[in-house]
Amino acid sequence: MSLAKIDQLLTERHRRFTPLQRLLGQAAEQRAWTAELRSILPVGMQSACQVRALRGCELIVVCLDSATATRLRLMAPSLAAKLQALPHFTGIERIKVKVTSE
Repeated sequence: MSLAKIDQLLTERHRRFTPLQRLLGQAAEQRAWTAELRSILPVGMQSACQVRALRGCELIVVCLDSATATRLRLMAPSLAAKLQALPHFTGIERIKVKVTSE
């Protein structure tokens, strides 16, 4: 990426937020969502799960391995009810679980 393009990303003033500011905001939201999710997960699963997105009434969670993903899928109905009590997840109706490809 050229220096001019980076400067443009950092200084776009004609929009409310620059693309970089929007990306940083999304990353901060994901960290907050992940922290809330981890607060209600069993200790052994906390570090293996991360919130990828929150789309309407669906929470998308990525797990590090298939065993954790399977456990989370089995917990999903009761977990959704617990999540609804947390500030960011009041509208959650379902949890979609994926395994990371990293």
